[in-house]
Amino acid sequence: MLFFLCLLVLTSCNKEPDESDLYTFTGQTIQEFVEEDNNLSLFRQILERANLWAEMRTYGQYTCYAPSNEGVIAYVDSLWNDPKSTDDNGNLVHNGMTDNSVDGLTDQQCKEIAKYHISTMTYLYADLSETSSAGANEVFTYLGQTFSSEICDDGSVRLGGSAIVDRDNDRHDIELANGYLHYINKVIPRNTQTINDMMKNLTQYKVFYEALDKTGMLSLLSKTKKEFNSAIDNNHGRPGSSWSSTEFYVPTECNVRYTVFAEDSAIMAANGIRTFADLKAKCVEWYKDAENWYPLPDGEKISTGDDYTYTYNVVNMFVRYHILKAGMATSKLLYGYNASNVNWNFAFGGEPFDYYETLLPHTLMKIWQPLYQKENGEISTGSKTGIFINRFRQHNTLTDEVGTMGKASTHQVLIPGILVYTDSRSNIKALNGYVHGINGMLVYSADVPQKVLNERLRIDTGSMLYELANNDIRFATEAEIASKNLNGSAGTMTRFPVDYFDNLYSFTGTSSGISWYTQGAWRAWEADQLSFWGAYDFAVKLPSVPTGDYELRVIYPPMANSGLMQYFIGTSRNAASMQPLGVPFDARYPNSSLDADRDATGYMLSNEFSDYGVASDLVMRNHNYMRAPASFSRGTYNGIKERATSADQLIQTISNCCRYEEGYGTSMMRRILGTIHLDQRNDYWLRLRNLIPEETTLGGSFDFLELVPTTVINDATMTEDWY
Repeated sequence: MLFFLCLLVLTSCNKEPDESDLYTFTGQTIQEFVEEDNNLSLFRQILERANLWAEMRTYGQYTCYAPSNEGVIAYVDSLWNDPKSTDDNGNLVHNGMTDNSVDGLTDQQCKEIAKYHISTMTYLYADLSETSSAGANEVFTYLGQTFSSEICDDGSVRLGGSAIVDRDNDRHDIELANGYLHYINKVIPRNTQTINDMMKNLTQYKVFYEALDKTGMLSLLSKTKKEFNSAIDNNHGRPGSSWSSTEFYVPTECNVRYTVFAEDSAIMAANGIRTFADLKAKCVEWYKDAENWYPLPDGEKISTGDDYTYTYNVVNMFVRYHILKAGMATSKLLYGYNASNVNWNFAFGGEPFDYYETLLPHTLMKIWQPLYQKENGEISTGSKTGIFINRFRQHNTLTDEVGTMGKASTHQVLIPGILVYTDSRSNIKALNGYVHGINGMLVYSADVPQKVLNERLRIDTGSMLYELANNDIRFATEAEIASKNLNGSAGTMTRFPVDYFDNLYSFTGTSSGISWYTQGAWRAWEADQLSFWGAYDFAVKLPSVPTGDYELRVIYPPMANSGLMQYFIGTSRNAASMQPLGVPFDARYPNSSLDADRDATGYMLSNEFSDYGVASDLVMRNHNYMRAPASFSRGTYNGIKERATSADQLIQTISNCCRYEEGYGTSMMRRILGTIHLDQRNDYWLRLRNLIPEETTLGGSFDFLELVPTTVINDATMTEDWY
């Protein structure tokens, strides 16, 4: 996983360009090209007002989306005559403009428009027109916000749901000395409304909006920023590594965003709901007995009354389960399978899925894109299907065959789940998140904890630290992170101030090298990971799971520069209240070339067994070790994506999946930390403490954790699959 990777460093722009950035090009710069086209004169005026005009002739790699004068005039007029921009008496206040012209725009408006039409990385027409089964793609901009890019029915490319990229060959992909330019017919609209204000005008969600209002959730959905005060100790990579002198990207702000799944009036009506009173009656039906599967804190009771602001009122519970603290487009809900994701590393039938905590306290929802199995159990060959919430497949994560995910006949889809729309009914973008339409009533029913979540729960660090999604870091490519860095020598990884995350706490008061390794050719689930080094001592808040006994596991790469660490568990982040999980864990072992290491773990090489490692697996479990899953590989090695139909396929080329890939520094292992009882009502924190802090070059990674119900491990008829 921590394999040498040649980083792509895109040279970008300085915040304040100086004369040292200006040089003689052999071709036109973006500035010179725009200057020569009279139909871009108003866009030029906006660039000048935004103090970006000079920058458009500096060294860099930009993409400019240039709106025509006609498009600028129409956009300015829409701001001037905006019916939502009124005072308390209903009079238009024109969004603060002084005139219905570019001259009437404020300087801040010019800056936001200009930066929203420039990317500090390359986006060609082919990138903008890439199709995705998960919905519109997201394009990074100089403003630090994204806009959508999608294909229209007529084959044209639409940006931000409105602006069309000119399809003539000489009107897009115009290569210039410092980047590319695309002509567009309109200004790309940017919604400056927060979700609470935006939803007021989405008439298709009238009943849902009324529920948001009555429960008091609208005020929550107005938040846009989170304060943090800590500075990092340095912004370089791990000492002794190839990144020791590389300047990592460090975010200077922390956006707050939300994802809201919502049923429109048609879906409500199909379920007998036409008024708020109808919705309340249904919520009483769905949630009045929820204490049978959803344990409440001591002293709390489910209410069917009219105080809808009470957390455990049935309507409040219904609304809260629709909201995530991570604001994501549909294309970012899951680890996307698309042509541009060259590091997509799922193998042998691995499918995108994730678990997210909702605003209903201590609840999870599962989001899944089943690429390989249809509702009738038929196995396909990777057809791109929809995205579903709380889909349930019989015996999921268990198998009745050696080396496969199990027979289709014993793994039927019993609950199809709620479909998330990926067309115009979703990706409704606000300043602080997204609203996505869904095709059914989303309820935290007994089926969720008792069926959907009664499986091996593999939870990626990226979904536990929702600030990564909210600040466009999770699932970002190296080029996208590099484009955020306004220092040309900076790298493509990210380091964080110590108080950046709600669900990560440092006991040392420093960031301890805590970094996010961007999507790359890693041996890592979803091709990214949290990394750390030096005197680290921090805790991560575990996601809430249904009450029960669980085996807790982590994955790691045995490497010489890994560390000796102790894990602890507790119901708060107070170190004194935490209990150790087992004995200290040395992530430098096993070295497959050392017999002593292998004796201590039970590890065997693939040429030393003839049973696909089944017997070795049992020995390893007795030593609290497991092989890595077979469902992913190093990104550049995943030549086989289709479902395996026999164990022979897995072992034919061992580099194709992490279960069998061998070699010190290239193999992956899971460590079983122990079996613990988890109460859904409580918070739990997992602490990782370095026991040799003086060794500053040693570190580790926190890629994912597994919480596996003991009922799954001890199933009487099936065994846990290798995936």
